Amino acid sequence: MILSLKQTPIIELPLGLIFHRVQLIKPRAGTVKRNRMLLPPAGLLAGRFCLRAGVTAYLADSSETALYESIFRREVRSSVSLEILRLKSIASFSTIRSLRLVDLRGFEERYPFLQSQRIQFTQVIAEESAAAGYDGIFYASSQHPHHDCVCLFERGTKKMRYENSLPLVKSGTDILLLEVVVAARRSAVEVV
Repeated sequence: MILSLKQTPIIELPLGLIFHRVQLIKPRAGTVKRNRMLLPPAGLLAGRFCLRAGVTAYLADSSETALYESIFRREVRSSVSLEILRLKSIASFSTIRSLRLVDLRGFEERYPFLQSQRIQFTQVIAEESAAAGYDGIFYASSQHPHHDCVCLFERGTKKMRYENSLPLVKSGTDILLLEVVVAARRSAVEVV
């Protein structure tokens, strides 16, 4: 292991903080529901901090950061279809109890793998963090400099409350949510 859990600080986030995530408007078969978060089933190992035997929820400190991290990833695609955007919403959640998180922010310079596609390394850190009883991992956005993201394990999702949700495309129209327009323009990912 390149980075050990013993090297990382633990941070406690207070109640009342707002985080955002992009998620499907309607759940698919197999979707896990936690406090109105629609999450992929455990064990997919598709994300940087996914667990083999537990669900994870990825959230960001702003709606724009959530959009950059999930849809408008400049190194992954140059365009996204309007039809894909129609299926999704931006949901906001607040902390109702404090969260104890492993804080990986600031380690990116010494350990560039934290912001790369080498997710097998970051998944090991996630497994160690979950086994140690933490609520999740706090980390720097790789898509939106100076912004933060959180990956919550199941125990962390129970400490969140649903606030609201807005579709990325206004129902029955081609009108995009303002945050989507901004994220598309700034990331140079075209909506087609």
